[in-house]
Amino acid sequence: MIETPRSNKIDPKRALSIVSDKTFLNPVEVLEITEDQPGSEYRGRPLPLYKIEALSEEDEKINVYLDPYSEKIVAIRSNQWRIWDFMWGIHIMDWNERDNIGNIFLKVFSILALLSALSGIYLFLYSNKKGG
Repeated sequence: MIETPRSNKIDPKRALSIVSDKTFLNPVEVLEITEDQPGSEYRGRPLPLYKIEALSEEDEKINVYLDPYSEKIVAIRSNQWRIWDFMWGIHIMDWNERDNIGNIFLKVFSILALLSALSGIYLFLYSNKKGG
């Protein structure tokens, strides 16, 4: 990933006020993320990022990821998103990073599903000729 030079990084207090102004969340704490971690909630986004831990009106813990240079919110992650992300990982059979749709498990099960569907169509057509 090519990094462009950046300047004018905002301070963490400003990040809290941005989240408070642009969302209905109550920001609690700010952490700066400088190193990429596989399978993270912010994956695929340029670093550094501010991770703002916030609470919703229902006291649900929600993480807001903010670009400290552009002041843009780049991701909001709630429990609902975490469940979706977990189910996506199961669906594509990539349990760690949840980005690889070309893994061997997915290819094998896709071929098996295709063979099952084709054999089902063949058996349906063959049984209709005999019975019909």
